Amino acid sequence: MKKTVFIQGLKPNQPVRDNFLVRNQTRRTGRTGSAYLDLELQDSTGVISARLWDCDKLPVDFEADDIVFVNATAEEYQGTLQLRLDNIRKTLSTDIDRRDFLPASRQNPEEMYAALLARVSRMNEGPLRQLVGAVLSDSEIAGKYKRAPAATAFHHAYLGGLLEHVLSLVALGDKVSDHYPHLDRDLVLAGIILHDLGKIEELSYEGGLRYSTRGQLLGHIAIGLEIVSEKVRSIPDFPPGLKDRIEHIILCHHGRLEFGSPKEPMFPEALVVHYLDDLDSKLESMRAQYAADLGRAGDWTTRNRALGRELLKKGVGSGE
Repeated sequence: MKKTVFIQGLKPNQPVRDNFLVRNQTRRTGRTGSAYLDLELQDSTGVISARLWDCDKLPVDFEADDIVFVNATAEEYQGTLQLRLDNIRKTLSTDIDRRDFLPASRQNPEEMYAALLARVSRMNEGPLRQLVGAVLSDSEIAGKYKRAPAATAFHHAYLGGLLEHVLSLVALGDKVSDHYPHLDRDLVLAGIILHDLGKIEELSYEGGLRYSTRGQLLGHIAIGLEIVSEKVRSIPDFPPGLKDRIEHIILCHHGRLEFGSPKEPMFPEALVVHYLDDLDSKLESMRAQYAADLGRAGDWTTRNRALGRELLKKGVGSGE
């Protein structure tokens, strides 16, 4: 069943008849006491809010991560486009391409992974290169690393987003190491590649993008430490002090205790990984916000949830 209507191309007052992925659904009660369904629908181009009024009068046979067919109208509400649903039902057809419903990197994951392996091949011979090689040559890890998003919402929240994020950080890490020659370049590189490794299991991306049960219970920092520790045990005579440094980078890459890091950066390479990670994730969040609000009137975007503020649109007040 070929999908033809995508969220990114919707216009106000446009009738919509097509399939979408249910990201979230909540039953609510309006001011008049009538029940309605408040939904987030998704496809590969974005997410849109939708409402089904008087939902008690219609069967609701779907849940989050189901594909549904909607009969709706796109309408503008407080400057944001949403769908007013006339009818919605679960799509039973098996002839569905789920790539139509999950956002994905525009870059080829195989090419990105090959680029990452090529950069690792230029590391100095030694235990760090052995460790990173052991991780990236593991076929199970590699398959997940190529597909995993970096987040469910805030930055690089699409298939291949983790790999795209890491490749960006690798390039930044090399530039910073050029500028500060006292840094251990290979430690920075290894820390960058391994810092978010746990996200390959923390996040689930077979239906919608959400946290796995294990991810909710442990988090990607704990999972990443577990994977790295297992690989270290497979390398004879891996230096204990170097293991501690790699694990510290993973533990502290969020930078602050209140941001989820059990430790704060205690040596230069750890600090570099933290700040580059923070920079790249926030700039990507801004880029995605501008793209989402491209057609929005006014000087400001809608509120960016990752940063907790609206963003000034490019060119405003600059004389352009």
